[in-house]
Amino acid sequence: MNDLFLHHGALSVSNLARSIEFYESVMGFAFDTKVVAQDGALEIVHLKKGESYLELFCRSHAQLLPEHATDHERDFGVIGTKHLAFGTADPTAVHADLTRRGVAGLTPIYDGTYYKYFFFKDPDGIVLEIVSRK
Repeated sequence: MNDLFLHHGALSVSNLARSIEFYESVMGFAFDTKVVAQDGALEIVHLKKGESYLELFCRSHAQLLPEHATDHERDFGVIGTKHLAFGTADPTAVHADLTRRGVAGLTPIYDGTYYKYFFFKDPDGIVLEIVSRK
């Protein structure tokens, strides 16, 4: 099992076109594949960046993100996935770019024991993290 690696993260989104635009233009992913359920009620898109994939689900009439999940600190007390993190060698440059783009929920850069990191939100309020190991 030493050949295991993280293949992808999956997110449910409310507007597929808007999310594809965000993850392509802001996060640098590129469209890879799309599948539509026979009844058209579910679309699945795979985006790719290097060897990493991001899977987006868009179901008609999906429920909104629960309130607790929009705040990374409050959400720590709830079992489940907390956020999706993207690594970088230069968190300051990424933070400046996201500031310029006016992304929602952008926090300051935190200088932790082992990492520098910060959070922001995608168009649906899903918490994302940028992290750099010291």
